[in-house]
Amino acid sequence: MMTHLRIGTRNSQLALAQTALAKKELSQLFPEMDFEVVTMTTKADRHLDRTLSSFGGKGVFTKELEEGLISGSIDMAVHSAKDMPAVLPEGLMIGAVLARADVRDVIVTCSGTQLKALPAGAVVGTGSLRRQLQAEAVNPKITVRQIRGNVQTRLDKLAQGQYDAIILAAAGLCRLGADIGQGGYAAADGFDYSRFQYEIMETSQILPAAAQGILAVECRADDEQTKALLAAVNDVRTRRIYEAERSFLIGIGGSCNAPAAALADFEGDRLKIEAMYAPAGSGHIHRVCLWADEAKGDGALGTEAARLLKSMSESGGSI
Repeated sequence: MMTHLRIGTRNSQLALAQTALAKKELSQLFPEMDFEVVTMTTKADRHLDRTLSSFGGKGVFTKELEEGLISGSIDMAVHSAKDMPAVLPEGLMIGAVLARADVRDVIVTCSGTQLKALPAGAVVGTGSLRRQLQAEAVNPKITVRQIRGNVQTRLDKLAQGQYDAIILAAAGLCRLGADIGQGGYAAADGFDYSRFQYEIMETSQILPAAAQGILAVECRADDEQTKALLAAVNDVRTRRIYEAERSFLIGIGGSCNAPAAALADFEGDRLKIEAMYAPAGSGHIHRVCLWADEAKGDGALGTEAARLLKSMSESGGSI
């Protein structure tokens, strides 16, 4: 039995913070094991001047890490689940998902002006068509411009006046140490988050990306030791949510770049999903809300949501 295992991660502050969470859970359960963090630079990190859709979409966040898994240079890899392609490379699997953090998106400003109150022409930064269309639905007067870079780089651009607001995930900000409910503070990474004001958007206004707020730990499907370790930290409830939302992504078109969103959650013991899809170039948002049929399973819930949204987009209808 190996006692030294390597955890692969991107080398951004957020990725390292997220990997530290996974390592902490593993170390608490398996104190006899030595978990080494191995950092890698992905294609997404090397091309910060280009939109993700221009050079591969979601897979650019994970390819190098997955190549490391396949080659055996690492034993597991920690990902933001929302950045993963819907279909994994052959021979790899998700060994664990950790308990979900805050799913919502956040409007970050220096002024404290809410999204709906931003004046005509105010520049809002995001690299996501999903966020863009839904933000424009809240305030049609804004001007949306692309923004890339890690969280700190984006916030610096906001502070420099290049944008009037930017949109970030609440989970990422919280994992970095920003107190988004109280205006922020100087976090453990030394970045001063207190310069900014945070408006948390309800999911009725901006539906999050599928699997937003979830950390997924990927491993080789034939690595029985690593699979057993990861099974011990797998959050069963979040895993069911993840599978429903991932099935939606597969059903809507895998790694398509059209705006799509999905949020599954439990009402009592019953799983439901809210999903959004806007066909490429249409600018029209379709939404559905469905509850699981226990006889069909969680994955079927996401698949059915995708089927309905595709049908609505073709007919121009809504539910």
